[in-house]
Amino acid sequence: MNPIERRAFIYERLQRDGKVGLGELAQELGVSTMTIRRDLRLFIDQGLATISIGTAYLTGSGEGVLAMQPEVSIDSRSAQKQAIGRAAAQQVEDGDTIIIDCGTTTLQVLRYIGAKHLTIITNSIPVASMVGTNPNVKLIYAPGEYSADSSGMVGPLAVDFFHTLRVDKAFLGAHGFDAVGGANEPVLGDATAKRAMLEASARSYLLVDSSKYGNVHFMALSKLSDFSCVITDDQFAPERRAELESACAEVIYA
Repeated sequence: MNPIERRAFIYERLQRDGKVGLGELAQELGVSTMTIRRDLRLFIDQGLATISIGTAYLTGSGEGVLAMQPEVSIDSRSAQKQAIGRAAAQQVEDGDTIIIDCGTTTLQVLRYIGAKHLTIITNSIPVASMVGTNPNVKLIYAPGEYSADSSGMVGPLAVDFFHTLRVDKAFLGAHGFDAVGGANEPVLGDATAKRAMLEASARSYLLVDSSKYGNVHFMALSKLSDFSCVITDDQFAPERRAELESACAEVIYA
């Protein structure tokens, strides 16, 4: 079983049971508990799971997660990211074909899509794991080279794949953004894949929380005006809000 299949198995177990012991997973999968911890880091970083006393818990499963002191804390920006995901999901209509990018914020869209019948195309392992059992979703997974930075598939195969598509909407994330330089990424492969997703969509949404405003990385993704809409939280000083709005076609504050 390769790492992608192993992580999908782990997340399916968490979805089914709400919790699972690290030793139990290691025995079932024939790997060390350290490997299981590394695999679970993917879901912890996405705000989907936590670990306490040798057991992994699905975040929000309602069984012990909040009452116990976790070894790894959940993203402190999770409330803002969930609000952004909720606002983004309101842009999705029944029957849409959409692209969902890698990232902790774009992943939140899935929490709020409800019972809509959708075709979801993604290069994100967490997204694929989260919607794989949804009977209302047709899932298409992008090919490519696995990137630990993004927890998904990037590289020439992924870029070529997205260039063949024409979809209704794309929901993209970024590590940094500002009014002058636009959205940006620290990793070349991530930036080129995101740019191909942007070009494939009739409407494109940049999902970024305010803590990323002013962060500058060496790979430019696109100008903010190239996106149909930027969805962010409302934690901006008035002058920053005016600056942002002047650079965007539309801004939604979640």
